[in-house]
Amino acid sequence: MPILQQNELRKGRSLWLYRGIIVFLVVLIPIQLLPHLWMFFGMFKGPTEVIKLPPSLLPEKFLFENISTTFKKLNVWRNVWNTVILCGGTILVQIPISSLGAFALSKLRLRGSNILLLFFIGTMMISQQATIIPLYLMMFDFPLTHWNLINSFWSLILAFSAWGWAVFLFKNFFDSLPSSLFDAAKIDGANNLMIFIRIVVPLSGPVFSIAILNTFNAVYNQFMVPLMMLPAQDKWPLMVQIYAVQHAGATPWNQVMVLLAITTIPLLVIYILCQRYIVEGIVMTGIKG
Repeated sequence: MPILQQNELRKGRSLWLYRGIIVFLVVLIPIQLLPHLWMFFGMFKGPTEVIKLPPSLLPEKFLFENISTTFKKLNVWRNVWNTVILCGGTILVQIPISSLGAFALSKLRLRGSNILLLFFIGTMMISQQATIIPLYLMMFDFPLTHWNLINSFWSLILAFSAWGWAVFLFKNFFDSLPSSLFDAAKIDGANNLMIFIRIVVPLSGPVFSIAILNTFNAVYNQFMVPLMMLPAQDKWPLMVQIYAVQHAGATPWNQVMVLLAITTIPLLVIYILCQRYIVEGIVMTGIKG
């Protein structure tokens, strides 16, 4: 959707506003891209060239071996695999639970459903930093089972799967589906689970895409919770590895740039390819995931 419609562009003030916006973007977009370009080209520089003053954007010589050296030295593939496990596991647990819960709140007319919805929305108002210590204590001695889930991916998958935003997103979409479809299915003998699988899910492709993308983005960028729940180095995701490498100070900066670039590229690719779904998620809920 354009910023200004064609009839608005015909007006003098709107035309000058449009030109001002274009000039503003032309000036600011290169400024925003410059740090990313410097990081990308920095991973091909030597260890002294990347920190020399005055800095240069392009390397004197492209050292492509920096990538293989960094992956071998820091065992980056292990961090990539850990990140895939966390993101994939959270999506597989959260999406079915959140969608089924939202379907029940939206279409089953449960007593107290509005109170439950307010509870889910209320959890979004609590800062993650305020819950991290209770979360650690709960995972150290998991209720009923008394399992110690510290250093287990399940501690993060279970924690990240409890996200009120996903329930809120699904319920808003399910509310827009006509109830006549469900009434007709019930007349034909379908139960609630069959209705959800055969009617709701095929009609809800866009909202499932939005939920999966935002869940991936939220889990991928997590740092503090994985740092506390996964003290063992062989369990670290990419974000924790970046912190450890920078904090230790023993890794050359060109290898740090390789790690930063490898971590940034998946987010850039996903955002470029799927930005329509990300924007739709903000529009549907009014909340940035």
